[in-house]
Amino acid sequence: NEHLSQQVAALQEQVSGEEKLKAAFDEFKWYEDDRVEQRCAELDARVAKGMSEGLKHGVEHGRSQLELESIKAYDPKAEAKFVAALQSLKDLKFSLLDQLKGLKDALMDVFMVALYLESDTGGDAPQYIRDLRPSSSQLT
Repeated sequence: NEHLSQQVAALQEQVSGEEKLKAAFDEFKWYEDDRVEQRCAELDARVAKGMSEGLKHGVEHGRSQLELESIKAYDPKAEAKFVAALQSLKDLKFSLLDQLKGLKDALMDVFMVALYLESDTGGDAPQYIRDLRPSSSQLT
């Protein structure tokens, strides 16, 4: 009976740990999604500003009877560069996220070791990361 109680307690602890891990993963995913959305918004603002300035300069050049191609700053490849930059943003990979997705069916110990970041000194790590840091007894 004591052995069964210990097994139940161990399973409850594992479920609790998995719930914390899922919550941390969801928070991490939200954080990364927010970063991408923020970068896209910044890029949209820059594009809008560039278009506005381009239209303004186009009108000024038109008034002075200059062709856009005759201006030194004109870059005929600007659109291609813009498309390439958007594509590279779309293809942006988050290696930690990919690694964690690859471990979705792994044992909890393996997953916890993957979450341990060597650069986290503890003091500057977010609380949810410090809470999830495995103890030495969990890794053996």
